Amino acid sequence: MNILFVCTANISRSYFAEILFRNEAELNALDHLVIASAGTHAHDGVPPDPKMVDYLAEMGIPIKAHQAKRLTEELLHWADYVFVMERAHVDIILRLCPDVKEKVDLLGRYMSDDDLVDDIIDPYGRTLFHYRLARSQISMAVRNLIKKFLFDQNAQDTNHSG
Repeated sequence: MNILFVCTANISRSYFAEILFRNEAELNALDHLVIASAGTHAHDGVPPDPKMVDYLAEMGIPIKAHQAKRLTEELLHWADYVFVMERAHVDIILRLCPDVKEKVDLLGRYMSDDDLVDDIIDPYGRTLFHYRLARSQISMAVRNLIKKFLFDQNAQDTNHSG
């Protein structure tokens, strides 16, 4: 199953979500998930935001080489799920590739159990507060999303064994 995280430049939010989600998926033996990220306005080859890299290192999460990647129709068709950071990203994606509407969702939907859906703030070039907020939002959403995939996998395993 292919998971794609999307933000604007693919150097802060979607990069952080990809690395964090990949780490959590590995820790939870969700080996069937393939994770990638891209940006709606990314410049191919740009390195990740050093503040996000430093935070991942502080968390002890292995960091693989990353270069920003611009979102393409091919990536959207590759993905089974597309998680975006802002409502504006949904609009951009649907203009680019309207047939993927059913697989696009706001990552902010998974921050809590209530029905409120928030955009995940773009911290790039902003204060430490904005970075902390974005990292917290993404971390909460990723943890809950991992729980969803674990639940789905357990339900699938139960259906196949019975």
